[in-house]
Amino acid sequence: MVAALRVTSDEEDGEMDEQQSATVMVVNEKALAHRYWGVMLAAGIVAVIFGIIVLANIWGSVRLVAILAGLFLVFAGIMQLVHAAGAERKTGRIIGGLVVLILGLVLVFWPESSVKTVAVLIGLAFLFWGVVMAVAAFVDRGEGWGIAAGFGVLLALVGIVVIAWPGPTIAILMILVGLDAILFGASLIAQGLALRRA
Repeated sequence: MVAALRVTSDEEDGEMDEQQSATVMVVNEKALAHRYWGVMLAAGIVAVIFGIIVLANIWGSVRLVAILAGLFLVFAGIMQLVHAAGAERKTGRIIGGLVVLILGLVLVFWPESSVKTVAVLIGLAFLFWGVVMAVAAFVDRGEGWGIAAGFGVLLALVGIVVIAWPGPTIAILMILVGLDAILFGASLIAQGLALRRA
């Protein structure tokens, strides 16, 4: 009888520990989200400013396009990896962040490539990143998921257009990179504000 009571008591203790740890996890996720919103907001502002700088230099050389696009992709890849740290399902976001980061580094360290090569690399990065972002937002359905999914779909469509027509002028590439940076920044700002309200 005593052993049976102990087993029951141990089971209840186990259930209480699970409930307490689940409660702690919820509190920690909310605390993390509340602290994380400022980083998202600041990164969004930086991305918008970067997009404006890119749009102000639309008549630059292929080298400038490659370097600015590469820097944007490196920044976006790092932000994707940081964002993955707070997500429940990390694998897709980590892979997406790494691919975008690597493509950005290729553009930064190999800026002497042709316009078509730069366009295809940018298009591949936008397509892959957009698909990963849209799928991750749809699956997670966290705060601001609709904005993130919409931006992901838009980014993937821009990537497809750039890959399908890789021979545009430098000005068109700069406009696409600048607009994507501004939209990415606006998406981060909206997500940061949504996390603040969470």
